[in-house]
Amino acid sequence: MIYNTKDSIAQWMKEGAKPALHAITGESKTWSKIGGSPNLEKSQSWPTWKGKPLSFLAQLDFSEMAAVASVPDFPKTGRILFFYDQEQSTWGFDPKDEGSWRVLFQNNVSSDDTSTDLPRGLDENYIYIERPIGFHLIQSYPDSLSRIKTDYKALSESEWDELIEMKMGCYGEQPKHQIGGYPCAVQDDSMELECQLASNGVYCGDPSGYKDPRRQALEHGKDDWILLFQLDSDDDAGMMWGDAGTLYFWIRRQELLLSDFSKVWMILQCG
Repeated sequence: MIYNTKDSIAQWMKEGAKPALHAITGESKTWSKIGGSPNLEKSQSWPTWKGKPLSFLAQLDFSEMAAVASVPDFPKTGRILFFYDQEQSTWGFDPKDEGSWRVLFQNNVSSDDTSTDLPRGLDENYIYIERPIGFHLIQSYPDSLSRIKTDYKALSESEWDELIEMKMGCYGEQPKHQIGGYPCAVQDDSMELECQLASNGVYCGDPSGYKDPRRQALEHGKDDWILLFQLDSDDDAGMMWGDAGTLYFWIRRQELLLSDFSKVWMILQCG
C-alpha cells in the first residue's frame, strides 16, 4: 500500500503511536540530570576507553520516571548512568566502537547522593553543565518517510510541515531528550537494523554492510531493539553531538526486562 494523502499518513502515525517520556531540563532538584558529575556507587569505577575516562552524559532514575507514567518494558526502580567517548570519535556503525560508551545500572539505590570527583584525563571541554531533569508523558510517532511507502510528491510542502509538527510539536522549545518510544531520527530511521548488524560484528559505515551475507541470518533480530534514551544536542548543557546531532542509546527488549544494560548500543546521527 502506498500512502498518498496527509490524512492517511496521519492516521497511520496515530495508530502506531507509542508512549514515551520527554526529559525536560529544569531547576528543581532531582536525582535525574544531564551533565555535571555522576553519583557513582562506591563499587562502581568511572568507565574508560583506550586509557581515557569517558565523558559523563546523564543519569536517570526509573522511580522518578514511573511516578509520571509507565513506559512499557522499562523498570520501575533502579538508576542508569550514561557515558560516551569524550572526543566523540565513534558513531556506532563500526563493531570496533563498542566500549566507547557505557551504561551503568544501580539496582540497590543508595541514599548517598554525593557526586563523584571528576577523574584526571577528562578534558574540561567535555565536562557538561549540570541540568536537573523532570519527565513529561508524550506520544511518539513513527517516521512515515522510512517505515511505510509514501508518495512524497502527492503532498504539498505545507502538508508535510503539518505531519512534521505532529511528530515534533510535543517537544516545544525544549531539546528532544526522550526515554522510550520512537526516535526522532536526524538521518535515516533504520537504527534498529544498524544496531543489530554492528553489535554482531557487521560494519555498517558504508552500503557493503547491508549487503553482507550475514544480514539474512541476523535481520530478524532488529525487532528486539528498542530506544532506551535519546540525547539531543543541548546548548544550555554545552552538549553538541557532531553538527547539532543526537545520540541514540538502544537496548534489546529482553535485556531491558532483565535490567541488563551491559550490551546497550549507541548511534550518533547529525546533519
